[in-house]
Amino acid sequence: MSARVSPFRQERTLGAGMAIPSYVPGLPVKHAALAGFKQVELPDKERVQPLWTIPPPDRTAELVEYLRGKARVLRNGPGLHPGWLDARNAEGELDLVVEHMWQEVCATLLGTALRPVTGPERDPAQQTAAAETAREWGDGLGVRVALHAGPDADLRDRCRELVGRVRGRDPELDLFLDLYDIGNADAAVARALLGWREVGTLAEWRTVTLLGGSFPWGAKELKDHDLTEWPRAEWQVWQLVRDRMEPQGPKITYGDYSTVHARSGDAPPGGGIFYEKPRYTTAEHFLIGKGAQWGRGEESLMKTLAARIVDDPEFRTSRSDGERWLQNQADPAVRTNPGNPSVWVEKGHIQHLTFVADQTREPDR
Repeated sequence: MSARVSPFRQERTLGAGMAIPSYVPGLPVKHAALAGFKQVELPDKERVQPLWTIPPPDRTAELVEYLRGKARVLRNGPGLHPGWLDARNAEGELDLVVEHMWQEVCATLLGTALRPVTGPERDPAQQTAAAETAREWGDGLGVRVALHAGPDADLRDRCRELVGRVRGRDPELDLFLDLYDIGNADAAVARALLGWREVGTLAEWRTVTLLGGSFPWGAKELKDHDLTEWPRAEWQVWQLVRDRMEPQGPKITYGDYSTVHARSGDAPPGGGIFYEKPRYTTAEHFLIGKGAQWGRGEESLMKTLAARIVDDPEFRTSRSDGERWLQNQADPAVRTNPGNPSVWVEKGHIQHLTFVADQTREPDR
């Protein structure tokens, strides 16, 4: 198969602003995230290159059809927009991932701008297959290094082996230092800096992204029938790491998990208790509502919670469809449907991705 020139490489050749993204959100390949990203408007979207993660399939799902379905929605949606695609939750059946995910995504006249992802903990066969796909399509290869609990003793050796294994196929390498779920900011900064010391010199990385999230998983930590102000620890961590690394090192791209928990892309499908949860992003916090329990016939609190968000001094009136939805919900003169969990996540993604794309353009503003 002959290599093609991807949209990403065209931008690099032309020297345009997409060579190094200003923002990399880690998004699950789920309807709410796909719909939310689709509704981010230009030029904000031009500064964003997502890292898409395929969630694990339901136990009853037929894997081939599951992979084909995910490939289809990516190909028909954000597939031509630059980003990365991580299928780590299905790679126990690597041959099926190669045939029904990577090749399906690439099976268009224009190909794809999504680059495969590997990591030092993955099977050598996966590393080789991902590198070969990157070579064939010419877009580069993502290397996702997990730093959940800090670098382990063998991390440098495993990364060196990975780089040596894929270097012969000559893909350009993009590094993701993945802190995953951030609790304590100081500890996360230490993990990030130690991880960089272990792997930073092993390759000439095309881009380096620090990825992490602090959005809460459930509703237990939120105030009942109220709005909770939740610190964006990932933003603080990135600023501290950037200030420590960039004077002598590479540009560090900001990455987060938007307005969902880092686990969202890796959690199996299943039930749970859901509450009305409008969400909003400010410079340093998330504003998260907890209203009526969804599906139990309780009186909705969405209008009250939305009004609290709209009244916040940092609310960006009509900036995106996420803001417009909240304004409509908050308006007492408008009869509205409070939505459902998928809608709340979708609207949260829209406003967050739009805002952070702008925030990372001038991060010290």
